[in-house]
Amino acid sequence: MCSKRIIDAPDSVTRDSIAKAAAKQFAKYGIVETTMRDIVREAGISLGTINYHFGSKLGLAYEVFERLVWEACEERNAAFDALEAAAGDEPVAVEAIFRALFKPYLEGDENRRQLLIYILQQHHLARLDLAREIGRKYFDQVAVRTIGMLSKACPHLSKRDLVWRYSFCITGVLAAVSDGANNRIKRLSDGAADASDRAQLTQQAIDFVVDVFERGLDRRSDAKQREH
Repeated sequence: MCSKRIIDAPDSVTRDSIAKAAAKQFAKYGIVETTMRDIVREAGISLGTINYHFGSKLGLAYEVFERLVWEACEERNAAFDALEAAAGDEPVAVEAIFRALFKPYLEGDENRRQLLIYILQQHHLARLDLAREIGRKYFDQVAVRTIGMLSKACPHLSKRDLVWRYSFCITGVLAAVSDGANNRIKRLSDGAADASDRAQLTQQAIDFVVDVFERGLDRRSDAKQREH
C-alpha cells in the first residue's frame, strides 16, 4: 500500500506540475546532480512554492519516487492477478511473467521509464537511502511474488537457484535498457545488436529469461550425461 503521505497529499495543479518537472529532471540527471534551480526553471515556479509544497528537494524526490514506484508495482500486481486468474490451477508461463515484470522498463513514457530504471539501480547499488527505502517497500514485494510464480512454473529449480537466476536476469536487463543510444551492445556487435531498439531488446530479454528458467534443467541433465 502507498504511504499515508502520498494518499493524503492534497490535489493541486501546482503540486502536480512541480512533481512532473522534478521527475523529468531526475530522469535526466539523477537526484544528486539535479538542482532546485533546474526544477524551478522546468516548472516555471518559484523556489518558495516548491518549499511550501514539499519542504525540500529530498522531500520532493521522495514523493516523486514513491508515487512512481507504487504505480508501477500496482500495474504489475494487476497484471499478475490477471495472469493467475487466466491460468487457474496451472502455473503462469515464464514468458508471461517476465513480460509483465519488464513492461515498465521497456514501454511507455520515456521520462517515467528512465526514472524507474534509475530508482531500481540505486536500490540495487544501495547508493541512495530513499531509493533503498522505497525499493524495499515496493520492489521487494513484487520480487517475492515473481519468485513465487516462477517456483510454480519451474518446479525443477530450487529456491536458491530461482533467486540467483531472477537477480541475474533483472541486473542484465537493467544494464541493457539504461545504456542509451550509443550502447555497449551495439558497439560490441558492430551494430548487429542494438539495445536502443526497444522491440529487439524486449524480444532478446524475453528469449534470454525463458532459456534461463525453462531450459536450465535440460542443460543440467545433458551435462550429467556427458560426465558419465
